[in-house]
Amino acid sequence: MIGAITSWDVFSHPFSTVRSFGLTVFFKAVTPWRRRTFLSLLEEAGCFRAASPVPAILEHCVALELRAKRIYEKLAAAFDEQEGGGQLFAGLAVQEQYHADLLRACQAAARRCGWKANLFNPWKDYLPRLEQQMDAAETAADEVSTLDAALELVLQIESSEVNAVFDAALAATDSAFVKRLRPFQTAMEAHMTHIAEELPEYSPKLAMACRELRARFSGVRR
Repeated sequence: MIGAITSWDVFSHPFSTVRSFGLTVFFKAVTPWRRRTFLSLLEEAGCFRAASPVPAILEHCVALELRAKRIYEKLAAAFDEQEGGGQLFAGLAVQEQYHADLLRACQAAARRCGWKANLFNPWKDYLPRLEQQMDAAETAADEVSTLDAALELVLQIESSEVNAVFDAALAATDSAFVKRLRPFQTAMEAHMTHIAEELPEYSPKLAMACRELRARFSGVRR
């Protein structure tokens, strides 16, 4: 199985997968010859169709990750031939898609297993502000003319509450599948480690800010 959640991830936690999504999804997910994503299996099983107020909130979270992805894709195209900057931005875009896919899996899990609203409610008021910040970041991405400015824009996006909202959404999803599988547990720390290690290679003056950003998410667990 391909995508953010692999066959091995599911096979490592059979009981959590079955409790969250049923035997059919589990067996299809661990079939080694299937070149399908876990999200496609959830869609096929109807896991996104049940009526629930929860996905409306998570849709906002998914949309924020995808907006960040589009900004990084724009920067990748703009700086494709400048000192490897295009490769850095393209990698960040891939990571944002990864985060969006994990949140989509949370949507399905929350529909079936529940949602701890009290864990996410403190962040609800941040969503409109984050959308405004993404508006500004998209405008800025059209106007940046130097690699340094593009890297500072990355740091601005990643220093916003968008990553804290991602963690809050995972924490509020009342599913052992989300609590235990490796992709959910390691996504944010891996993302921040990548940023902290890569951005200073292009702009050393960002090293301190990158270390501080990484420290905010180091060891975060749900």
